Amino acid sequence: SAGGTGPSLKCNGELSKINSKVGLITADEITFAGSVYNTYNLSTYLQENATDFDWWSLSPSFFRGSYAGVWYVDSGLLGNGRVNNGRDLRPVISLISSTNVTGDGTSENPFIVEK
Repeated sequence: SAGGTGPSLKCNGELSKINSKVGLITADEITFAGSVYNTYNLSTYLQENATDFDWWSLSPSFFRGSYAGVWYVDSGLLGNGRVNNGRDLRPVISLISSTNVTGDGTSENPFIVEK
């Protein structure tokens, strides 16, 4: 990035640097959140405050000839499909269990991650 500052977020006028990696959710994390293979489930926490319901995971699922498949979420369903299908990307970060988070994720009361 410009100025060599690295990845950052601007929150409430202050610069907060992210030192951990940002990536895509894995298929096992999707399962731990309550999704089941080939079964729709809109009540998982992954679907709360979601503006899209269909996104790729980081986990590969199959290779068949010249086709590669990846696990995805679709309205809470855990599925797998060829990578030539269009889906969104939804970045995630992993937080240690001692991290304090306030707010409810709405625009009026956004999540705030504290040390």
